[in-house]
Amino acid sequence: MTQQNGFTLIEVLFVLGLVSVLILISAPIQLSVLDKKTEENFLETLEMDQLYMQSLSYNSRSRYRLAFTGNKQYTIKKSGKNILERKVPEGWEIETRTLPNISFNKNGTIRKPGTMAIKTPTRQYNLVCPLGKGRCYIEEQ
Repeated sequence: MTQQNGFTLIEVLFVLGLVSVLILISAPIQLSVLDKKTEENFLETLEMDQLYMQSLSYNSRSRYRLAFTGNKQYTIKKSGKNILERKVPEGWEIETRTLPNISFNKNGTIRKPGTMAIKTPTRQYNLVCPLGKGRCYIEEQ
């Protein structure tokens, strides 16, 4: 009597069915994680760019300004010349409200305090720049 090693057709179909169900379940989870990481990365970069601009403006005669151009990008300008440009992710909306642009004086104090709304496909944030030497911060609504 010879011994046959292997799987039956039913066993192979059962395993392939389980694997396909697991793949179908994991795909939406990966997309939501990707969107969340995109949000975190962009908001952290925006905060760091503001701190960078604030540190550049300390004891400087040049005027630095961060301005959003539509919903597509924001730029940091030094005396009218672009020194940094970043793109806003697709599907996001920026409402400047009372903060059309962000600039600091030579003491690191914000020139015009205000708020700005940032709407992502899943959440909404407020960018708040208070009066004084404090940092601008982002809060989730």
